[in-house]
Amino acid sequence: MAPEPGRWTVAATAEQIAVLRAAVSDYALAVGVADDRLADIRLAISEAATNAVIHAYRDRPPGEIRVEAALGDDGELVITVEDDGFGPLPRSDSPGLGLGLPTIASVADGFTLSAGKDAGARLRISFATGGV
Repeated sequence: MAPEPGRWTVAATAEQIAVLRAAVSDYALAVGVADDRLADIRLAISEAATNAVIHAYRDRPPGEIRVEAALGDDGELVITVEDDGFGPLPRSDSPGLGLGLPTIASVADGFTLSAGKDAGARLRISFATGGV
């Protein structure tokens, strides 16, 4: 029987990035993700949460970042990061360097970016649970 998914909701503030990174990392350890993948998972969740903090709620008070981590049917770790911000649209006035998504792509086994359920952005990141 697969373990229950981990679910966290935090304010979209810089201080909460470390909270999410630790929570998802602990979940990954608990479900048996190989130690050599943990740094990749920590980096990916940090980048995804940072994107929400920087881009999702510009020009308005910070909203929430919702994260779910679960084992997929094929045994991979699937992490979903979602916000209710402006959505996954390019911005010419972006304060970031544009390296977050390419960084996630370089460490994950797969990822997709789409609109969230109601609004905002939804990033789905997957990792094989065995060693590399």
